[in-house]
Amino acid sequence: MKVLTIAGVGPGDPSLLTLAAVDAIRQSTVVSYPVSSKGGESLAEKIASKWITSDKKKIPLHFPMVDDQNILKSAWRLAGNELIRMVEKGERVVFLAQGDISLFSTGSYLAKVIEKYHPDCLVKLIPGVTSFSAAAAKSKLPLAFQEEQLLVVPVPGSYDELKLILSNSAVMKRVVVLLKLGKKWQWVKPLLEELDLIERSIFAERVGFSDQQIIRASELSTAARPYFSLLLIRQSWPLTMP
Repeated sequence: MKVLTIAGVGPGDPSLLTLAAVDAIRQSTVVSYPVSSKGGESLAEKIASKWITSDKKKIPLHFPMVDDQNILKSAWRLAGNELIRMVEKGERVVFLAQGDISLFSTGSYLAKVIEKYHPDCLVKLIPGVTSFSAAAAKSKLPLAFQEEQLLVVPVPGSYDELKLILSNSAVMKRVVVLLKLGKKWQWVKPLLEELDLIERSIFAERVGFSDQQIIRASELSTAARPYFSLLLIRQSWPLTMP
């Protein structure tokens, strides 16, 4: 039977790889991973490098960060074809994706491509630790208690849309995780200040890497932040607490 494994390697700290991901890498003969530019660095490969021994073939696959749907579909199809080509040669192939393979992940697109164009190949999916769960643990901020809700969403495109999300979340006792902060921080910070949420927000970037930063959002200037940065916003706490 043809088998392709897609494994999440977590946010950055190699010690956060699951045993299943490590086993998949160790048992593989081919390790593949995404790069955003040809010849560029792969964060997923860097995270898992401890287990990618010299006897394994390494295959970087190009996934351009563009909005053009035709370019994206072509990249997904080409990547899927390349992985299947290796599987059909008898290689034990694992594709590595940063974070969790089911959350805003290249791994999700690959899985769907294989499912559509190569239905005779079994795709094994291995979940990974998310950046926001790692940031919550590091900052000791619980993501949800009891009947609380949790909303995980990329920062929306407008001030008004985010204001509505945060206002509704206050009513619903909903903890909010905002991903892909980046340049939008320049207008997100003033909004948090307007809503008196700046002291209740935790900022995190490059979670799990040696230069990670996890601090109160109030300590940051309004300068743009890296794309892979996030906010944890808890507006209230349960009435019943230790």
